[in-house]
Amino acid sequence: MTDGTKTAVDMRPFDDADNPPCLFQRALGAHFGDLPRAVRDLHTVTDRSTWQGRARVTRGRSAIGNLICRLVGFPPEADDIPVSVTIERRGDTEFWCRDFGGKSFTSVLYLRDNTERGHITERFGVMAFDIDLHLVDDRLEFPVTHGRILGVPLPKAVLPVSEAGEFETDDRFHFDVRVSLPGIGDLVRYQGRLSQVDSADGTRA
Repeated sequence: MTDGTKTAVDMRPFDDADNPPCLFQRALGAHFGDLPRAVRDLHTVTDRSTWQGRARVTRGRSAIGNLICRLVGFPPEADDIPVSVTIERRGDTEFWCRDFGGKSFTSVLYLRDNTERGHITERFGVMAFDIDLHLVDDRLEFPVTHGRILGVPLPKAVLPVSEAGEFETDDRFHFDVRVSLPGIGDLVRYQGRLSQVDSADGTRA
């Protein structure tokens, strides 16, 4: 995707005291500039941004798995539904609200350390999951490495498996997220595309 060089636009947030680096810039360091442009744009959050598009949602067939999906707030199964994602930055923390056809669920993302190795944590209510971001073949991946409920560590045997990726196709942001549990199988998979909404008039950029 890139030849390893960074443009002035890519590096500006690092040098502007009035616009400090956002969460994913801090987590990835210089590698942030290696992300596909559409992925980089979505994660360049200075205040609040909204993205809209379409998605497909599939659920696993386990009764226990579907109960977990309802508790977390994952969307119901649908072949083609509108989706919106609103990201709000509050200091070093990002609040994500995802809406699939009127069914929304939220999470909070924050930095785990300052190593610039992609270490972030995502919290859904009483559950928190450590994620080690990786850029693989122009695709940003989000593997879960540890989890906690009410601060109590989850054994590896019950740790969710996240096969989540963000990538660019035809200059647009795309996502593909699949979540499963050992012994239960698939919980949910949601795939789709997003375009940024212009806050001035509500149109897509």
